Amino acid sequence: MLSLLSCALISGSLSAQEIDFASTQQQAEQGDNDAQYMLGLLYDNGVGVERDLEQASHWYRRASQQGHIAAQYNLAQMYRLGDGLAQDIEQTLYWFMQAAEAGNDPAAQYVLGDIYRYGEGVEINHNEAFRWYILAAEQTMVEAEYMTGILIADGLGAPENDFMALRWLRKAAKQQHARAFYTLGEMYEKGEGVDVNLVQAYVWFAAATELQYTQAASRRDLLASNLESVLLIQAQNQAESCIGSAFKSCE
Repeated sequence: MLSLLSCALISGSLSAQEIDFASTQQQAEQGDNDAQYMLGLLYDNGVGVERDLEQASHWYRRASQQGHIAAQYNLAQMYRLGDGLAQDIEQTLYWFMQAAEAGNDPAAQYVLGDIYRYGEGVEINHNEAFRWYILAAEQTMVEAEYMTGILIADGLGAPENDFMALRWLRKAAKQQHARAFYTLGEMYEKGEGVDVNLVQAYVWFAAATELQYTQAASRRDLLASNLESVLLIQAQNQAESCIGSAFKSCE
């Protein structure tokens, strides 16, 4: 498992040469939870030491027991995926909850949303899924903004409300979330929460296409074939402006 919270190691901003392993281990054994977490990362990813998931989970656990949010998240993921530890949904939920509640960690909140939405070892519970997604969305986590919009649009875990769904999808789109652009295109094309606006739908589909969302190009092109020439030119100009503004001016 390449830990989701080991970006500092993986990105190259922190390398084995920059880490004094012996000093880190000494600090970890003396109870420093940051050092314990770092030691877990080193063993987890095999940086400066042979990869050892048993040691990784040991140090993540010690840091987690001292309230280290990133360690709690990584330990939960190990239990969730059965990577170095036996899969255990109770332990998965426990450690994600610690990070999500006490630590207010949006990554843990988002994963809890997924667990309850898809029923990973628990019964599907859209109310719980929505509760966790919106907590993460309120901290501007883009995937959570998107999922919050989707659940509201579908009336899952929250009252169906296309206006509020659009609000959250626009937030995700401002962070260049390709699926959010695509979904906005569908809503403008069908008039869900807004009046039908095929020009704007074209712009959203064009933006999603630019961001490599594979289904969007065919929807954009189908719209183009049905738009009057004047409206098509308008749509193309607006799409060009949207993309040229780094997706900041799309409506």
